[in-house]
Amino acid sequence: MSSDLDIMKDWAEAGVIIDPEELTRDGSVSTTLIRGLEVLSCFRTAGETLSNGEIAQRLGLNRPTVSRLCKTLISQGFIRRDRNGGFRLAPKILTLAYPVLAAARWRHSAVSLMRDVAEFTSGNVTLAVISGPDFVSVQTAGEAKNFPHVPEIGITGPLVASATGRALLSLMSGQEFNDTLALSRKTYPDLFSRHAEHTVASIERCRSDDGFCTSYGDWRPSIYAASAPLGRTEDGLPVAMTCAMPSFRTRREDMEDDVGPRLVQAASTLRQMGLFTR
Repeated sequence: MSSDLDIMKDWAEAGVIIDPEELTRDGSVSTTLIRGLEVLSCFRTAGETLSNGEIAQRLGLNRPTVSRLCKTLISQGFIRRDRNGGFRLAPKILTLAYPVLAAARWRHSAVSLMRDVAEFTSGNVTLAVISGPDFVSVQTAGEAKNFPHVPEIGITGPLVASATGRALLSLMSGQEFNDTLALSRKTYPDLFSRHAEHTVASIERCRSDDGFCTSYGDWRPSIYAASAPLGRTEDGLPVAMTCAMPSFRTRREDMEDDVGPRLVQAASTLRQMGLFTR
């Protein structure tokens, strides 16, 4: 009988990954553009300031190359220097996200239900979509005072190590599903193996009559979360709704008996409104 890890490996083996290194060798993509985007992506926390050397270390590039990239990004307004000479993301970076968020009008129709769930649970509720091997939050509801970690719009996390990610994976099938798992295994090999059992079980549970899955400290040790797949948007994006709460004031029974079913009910309502299809 195959183990869950074997099942995950079989799924990933059927996937196809485009190797960016191979594309750069044949000249079909711009290496400089890739490096510039990597500089922007290496800022990981709110308000983080990085030196030239820290960026070079994170990306495995030499300092002169990083210096040229940063000067270019400063000239275009996407990063700036702080008072101590370090680099920070600049407000212009938000202009890249605006068209994506503005096109996702379905977010606003879901806010009322999200707030209902947040008030019922005293937790934080998010809508998330898939971005490569990760999920990315596109809408949030809840009170910062109720939570040590507020999931702001744009926060990301690995698909295979989170309730949100597993709910999103449950909406995928065929080659798209296999390709995503192949990329997840390449990007997060340890997480892929460590959470194989929970990932397989969660995908199956989301596809069953339960309609949701849970995670108890898998992604962040201090967080309990339940997530329900909503379906796909009109333009094909898989979307999941997640409610997360600090573990110190949450019982697993509450997540299973109250929070999860409440998310499923909200998901059903949103599909009835025509916002998502399964």
